[in-house]
Amino acid sequence: MRVECRGRRVKFTAELAQLPNGKSVIVDRVEFPHSVAVLPVIGGERVVLLKQYRPSLKKWIFETPAGVIDPGEEPEEAAKRELREEAGLVANELLKVGEGYVSPGYSTEYMYLFIAPDPSKGSQSLEDHEVIELTEFTLKDAVKMVREGRITDIKTIALLLAADSLFSIRS
Repeated sequence: MRVECRGRRVKFTAELAQLPNGKSVIVDRVEFPHSVAVLPVIGGERVVLLKQYRPSLKKWIFETPAGVIDPGEEPEEAAKRELREEAGLVANELLKVGEGYVSPGYSTEYMYLFIAPDPSKGSQSLEDHEVIELTEFTLKDAVKMVREGRITDIKTIALLLAADSLFSIRS
C-alpha cells in the first residue's frame, strides 16, 4: 500500500513500513525542505514579531520570520533573506542558537534557529500567500505572552526563550 500526494512545497506519502521491532505499520510522512527561523532583537530588550494569517489554522498567530532554505543556499543566507523579505530588516549579525527536527513523528523538516541582534531597517518583499503585520514587543512582554498562551508557535517560543536567556545573561 502506498499513497502519494504533492502540494505547493510538500510531498505526502502514506505507506506500509516495517519497524526495527519487526512490526508493520502505516507511516504518514511529509517531505519538507530544510528551513530557518530568525528573531530580530533590538537593544537586547525589544523583539519584532510577525502577526501572520495562517489559512491552514484560519487565524492570526505571532511568529518570527521564517521560511525554507532554497537549493544551494546556506542556512545563514536563508535567515537573512527571510528577515529582509518578511520583516523588512537587514541582519548585521546572526547568532545560531539551535537546530533540529520540527515534528519528527511525521515530517522531514529540519530547522535552523537564529537571533539577529540590532538589525538595520530595510524593506519588506512579501510573497502572494503571506499576509503579515509587523509588531514590536519588549522581550519581557513577549516571554509573558508565551507563558499566557498568547504565542503558540513553537519556533517562536524556542527563540524567545533563547533570547531571554541570552540577553538576561549579557545584562
